[in-house]
Amino acid sequence: MPGGGKKWITADHSGSIELSVFFGTFQHAIDAKGRTSLPARFRETLAAAGEPKIVLIRYPHWRCVQALPLSVWKQLVERVLASSPLDARAQRNVLRFYSTAHEVDLDPHGRVLVPPALREWAGLSKDVVWVGMGSTIHLYDQASYQKEMGAETAESELVDFFKA
Repeated sequence: MPGGGKKWITADHSGSIELSVFFGTFQHAIDAKGRTSLPARFRETLAAAGEPKIVLIRYPHWRCVQALPLSVWKQLVERVLASSPLDARAQRNVLRFYSTAHEVDLDPHGRVLVPPALREWAGLSKDVVWVGMGSTIHLYDQASYQKEMGAETAESELVDFFKA
């Protein structure tokens, strides 16, 4: 019995799975107007999932832009709206969450227009890196990405994803 009763993600005969997952690292350029190409693999994943748009927000933990498929954004909005309007800590986070969000379309060439405030937050200049993060995507300035990847991770920060 596969999985011992745990839910498995089923694949069809073409090899695709039920869940949209973004993975991989792709280097691109961003122009002076803030346009950068979303990697073809990510565009294909969005199209296969019927995702017409993405939402760009400031990622709170690192200096990068987080790109969320519209369906993931809507799930997060439901959680955010459930927070108490009288909880100051929650409302500070709501402010940062909503005030930095930009719903964007891909142009016919597969490019995304990154708003100036998000470009400034992430320090996006000429060379950028798109990184698949599972259900979301991150957009880094190339130097910031290299610095993050080159940093040592403390043992206490390591997560064993293979552990049951």
